[in-house]
Amino acid sequence: MFRALPRGPRVGLWLRGAGLTALAAGGLLLFPHLWTLVTDREQLEAWLAAPRTMGALLLIGLNALQVIVAPLPGALLGWISGYWFGPWWGSLFTWIGVSLGNGLTMAFARILGRPLLLAGLPAHRLERMDRLLQRYGLSLVLIVFLLPLTPDDVLAWAVGLSPLPLGPAFAVSTLARLVHVLITNAVGAYLRSGDPLWLGMAASLSLGALALAWRLSTAARLPLSTLYDDRLA
Repeated sequence: MFRALPRGPRVGLWLRGAGLTALAAGGLLLFPHLWTLVTDREQLEAWLAAPRTMGALLLIGLNALQVIVAPLPGALLGWISGYWFGPWWGSLFTWIGVSLGNGLTMAFARILGRPLLLAGLPAHRLERMDRLLQRYGLSLVLIVFLLPLTPDDVLAWAVGLSPLPLGPAFAVSTLARLVHVLITNAVGAYLRSGDPLWLGMAASLSLGALALAWRLSTAARLPLSTLYDDRLA
């Protein structure tokens, strides 16, 4: 026979389940409209070209959402924000949004707990990030968020489930995200102005981020292939 859980843990599990159900229900209701918005470039540009305050708030909200809900195209949002708001204001609005989403992701993971998150996240990727976090700690967080096309969304959830202090992890990941925010907004500024200065800025930042990540991974003895191949680690 199964032993009943004490009342405290049972109440906590019910509360977490209710929170996850509410988030899932809200996501299912909003996702069709949001997906249409962010995948229809003309519609998204029309929203962002609306009164600047409303466009900036929408941009911040969409960037926060794309961190939490990985399928949303973050790079596209960066290009469009750089196009409409310029490289500096666009980067600021984008960075506020992704920082908000980053913090919420880590907090949600810590509040909801592993059993509930495993229902919606790929278990093998989450477990792989767990093992890497245990071995490399904050160095892994910095390297993953500096590199392109890494599973940084899964890592953000894994950080929330790990014993790492959320403050330092949030600060490191947010600073690393700033590099990619500047890159994508510089590309957007180039698309609007045609000035090769912005394209050169994007290329320089990309090379700098890659060089720093390689140097950090070498010092930590972390093979970069580990971050891209699910069969490794």
